[in-house]
Amino acid sequence: MTIKNLLSAQDFSPAWPAGEESFLEREGEVRLFTRVASPVGNARATVLLTHGFGEHSNRYGHVATAFVARGWRVIAWDLRGHGRSSGPRGDVRDYRCFVEDLGAVWAHHHAAEHPLFFFAHSLGGQIALRFLQTTPVACEGAIIASPWLRLAFDPPRWKLVLARLALRCWPTFIQSTGHHWERLSRDSTHMSSFPDLHLVHHDISARMYFAVRAAGEAALAAAPALRVPLLLLHGDADPVTSHHSTCEFFEHAGSADKTLRIFPGARHETHNDLDRALVLHEIADWIEARLPPKVS
Repeated sequence: MTIKNLLSAQDFSPAWPAGEESFLEREGEVRLFTRVASPVGNARATVLLTHGFGEHSNRYGHVATAFVARGWRVIAWDLRGHGRSSGPRGDVRDYRCFVEDLGAVWAHHHAAEHPLFFFAHSLGGQIALRFLQTTPVACEGAIIASPWLRLAFDPPRWKLVLARLALRCWPTFIQSTGHHWERLSRDSTHMSSFPDLHLVHHDISARMYFAVRAAGEAALAAAPALRVPLLLLHGDADPVTSHHSTCEFFEHAGSADKTLRIFPGARHETHNDLDRALVLHEIADWIEARLPPKVS
């Protein structure tokens, strides 16, 4: 099947498919926005989707639509401090809140009779890895795209010096990441088509930056502890997170069933880049291969 055919068949609208929306109450008066999209009839699997830093779940409508078309139920949520969830933008008091929030979303929404898969991108990929490394959970597989294990660049020295000083006396001090959409994808039309563009932010506090950096190193160190079937995806032209670190994680991951897919020329958001239909097709086929055969 050619990429052209894949695009015509799977380049779905960016709008999130119809479904349920709700808020999950968490400690510290934080409310997590969650959404669920279900296929017609009985779902054959559940995919729990976790987005990346600065974005939100409504940028994954085409991903959810592709999965629902396969007969799978999709659960997605906005990280605290992101999208429609509450909390200060670009800051978290304790990194463990992210991991515990994912656990809460899983416990609240997952139907135990469905095979469960995790799909997570960037910061969400790191959070999903830390969750799976530290939490016993029955899971048929994890698809981790462009995980934030290490950055692909060195932040400006002056920003790091300022952040280290702030960490001591003003840990909630916010700096801009200086982020631009061109770092995410080569497709400007697709990137401008998403709803709720105003919910994207580019700010990070001193304490969140250093906490996420430490968690990325912890995820790498604990790679042998990961035992679930694993599909790792990354673009070799990603200017945001390091695809070399993803390769390192793959080498040491304890999963007996593991696959690494590096997409030539792709930037940070492989599911939003020029080959996104191929990416979604490969993800869907990987999940399908780990499900019981369809009953005719």
